[in-house]
Amino acid sequence: MSKLLVDLSASARNDVSRILQALATNKNVEIADHLNVDASTLSRMKNDKKNNGLTEIESFCELLSCLGLKVVPKDYQSIDKERVAALLVMSKSWMNRIETVDDLFHDEISGQKEKLGY
Repeated sequence: MSKLLVDLSASARNDVSRILQALATNKNVEIADHLNVDASTLSRMKNDKKNNGLTEIESFCELLSCLGLKVVPKDYQSIDKERVAALLVMSKSWMNRIETVDDLFHDEISGQKEKLGY
């Protein structure tokens, strides 16, 4: 990788895309005011390429990628991969026991639990 021109990782490209989409749906003047900068400064952060060939936003996203971090919406929740894997195993086990849609209705099968293996 050239020190003069940095290629963005896939993760950084995704993060840049998320940030630019969010900026496109919000008023840049309000965001700039919140950051205590001029709107033109925010515009330069998005558009002006530095000597490494990246904008400030792209450089920051590449930094996040190098640190193993990423940009996600505030309303997203994080679930541990191992926990999801365990839930998937349990779900598959449960679904393998079901033979018909009627097996999903507990009231209709409550008298037949032993016969059905419950």
